[in-house]
Amino acid sequence: MDTPTSILVCYFGCPTILRTSWSNENLGRRFSKCQNYGNRRRRCCHFFYWFDQPMAPHAKVVLVGLLRKVRNFENEKRKE
Repeated sequence: MDTPTSILVCYFGCPTILRTSWSNENLGRRFSKCQNYGNRRRRCCHFFYWFDQPMAPHAKVVLVGLLRKVRNFENEKRKE
């Protein structure tokens, strides 16, 4: 997995944040967004950029299934 060699800046020149998506649709996919993305209290910026390419559909299914198993295992361990 590549790491960014430079920091992207938004439309207003602010440094962006590199995050990882944990939604089922984009699980593990990294993206950059402005700190003010969707913030209505500050100057709202709409800068959003996917860093990684989308996963193959089968890889998504496998990854979501594995994540579900890990969560179930962790919940069972907490009950002990």
